[in-house]
Amino acid sequence: MFKRLKEIIEKILNLSKQLDSYEKDSVVQAMPSLAYVNRAKKCIAKQEYEKAEKILEEAMELPQEDALVYKYLGVICEKTGRLHDSVIAYKKSANINGADKEIWRFLGFALMNCNQSEEAVEAFENANKINPSNTDVFAGWGMALMKLKRYEEAHEKFMESVRLNRYNFMALLLAAIMEVRLERYNDAESKLNFLANVSPNETNAYEYANLKYIKKDYDSAIHYANKALSFNKNMLPVYLLLGKLYAIKGKERDSLSMYDTAETLGLITPHLYFDWAVTLQIYEDYDKAEDCFNKALSFNYEVSEIKAGVALIAAIKGNTDRAKTLISEIPEVDKNAYLYVKTLGVIALNEGNYQEAVNKFKSQTDVMFFDNTLNVFIADAYDKMGDVHNAKEYYENALLKASDNVKLYLKYSDFLIRQGDYASAQRKLNRALKQNPEDLNILNLLFHIGYILVKENYSEYNMKETLAIADKIIAIDNEAFNYPEERTDLENMANNR
Repeated sequence: MFKRLKEIIEKILNLSKQLDSYEKDSVVQAMPSLAYVNRAKKCIAKQEYEKAEKILEEAMELPQEDALVYKYLGVICEKTGRLHDSVIAYKKSANINGADKEIWRFLGFALMNCNQSEEAVEAFENANKINPSNTDVFAGWGMALMKLKRYEEAHEKFMESVRLNRYNFMALLLAAIMEVRLERYNDAESKLNFLANVSPNETNAYEYANLKYIKKDYDSAIHYANKALSFNKNMLPVYLLLGKLYAIKGKERDSLSMYDTAETLGLITPHLYFDWAVTLQIYEDYDKAEDCFNKALSFNYEVSEIKAGVALIAAIKGNTDRAKTLISEIPEVDKNAYLYVKTLGVIALNEGNYQEAVNKFKSQTDVMFFDNTLNVFIADAYDKMGDVHNAKEYYENALLKASDNVKLYLKYSDFLIRQGDYASAQRKLNRALKQNPEDLNILNLLFHIGYILVKENYSEYNMKETLAIADKIIAIDNEAFNYPEERTDLENMANNR
């Protein structure tokens, strides 16, 4: 959803604006407008654009039209942000003198600035006919094809640009990005490794990090993503990537801090809130996830995945009818998306269609490494079907990926208690307690299990340990102890021995 190529494209489009030298214009030197053009060029060099434009307007009043007048008017329009006007001026210049070696290249970049990529392709074709073997022409040509999603053709143009100038690192980078799009990861790896080390900058480091993420080399991805931030701390795509990477590594605090930092820096877009919401829902912070999904929608950026996210939260909160209404609005083409399928799974779970729920959740194997709640939902569905073996398997899978998740330990322990497997539940809770020694929910449940085990098989040691848990809870918060009658029962039992 996030168009990470936008910033790269904008950087290259700026190439068409960097006109620091104008001495090589091929024009009849006797043209009466030449003096005006030369004066205007000097003003452009000093960034005196308004003055330069007035000079060119004077030249337009002369009886003979001069292509250079419109060419540099186009330059001024680009530099002052009047992109559509720049296209008009460049086209006028090209119509007067189509043999100008630069005008078609200028026009091609200007057309791309205005999202007219089909016409841009034609302009770069003309540029190549008039001035063949120009590295910038092939780079621009590839960019226009890339924006049209003609990735194989774009790759060919970028590689030709690099062949013509091996130091055209931007063309090399775009060739690598095309290889990623075409899933030619090994080819992309060699290029991005070279760029990240020979020409280190935020863009090269980020693209290499993204490739490492795709190849599931998460540690390297984190390394290069942080390297990108060391060059430029205001790169939103890097924060979004690190948010995912830290979540995959089970680092909840680090993951969520990436989104917080991006928001603090003012890097606010619908993509930020969408990715933030997706991460929040895997950590079961459904209230904040819902808020972030709604913030993404508030940008009038109503894409199907965001609607599916809102529907998912509604389903998880038990509002199945609203969830169904929301996903009914999602077009057929988007019905294989992760959040849509997950929502269907939760709806099926809510409605007692447990095998259907399992099938929906299991179909999302590509994101199960990232979204551990899928394992928990599957375990819950098997639990409700009475399939104890599979329920245990998926709870264990979930714990392997989230060994510090207190909610998960409590949920799994509750399941084990209902199966009468008190010893296993006690072991799980003791593991959780090591990480959260004053968590009252864990302590209460441990007391409850200890009470049951003492009643089943009396042991003086277990009796003391269980009563010690009760004393600890009361010391933390007297009102938080949930089993006063059981504690009294144990004390009476101890006194009668």
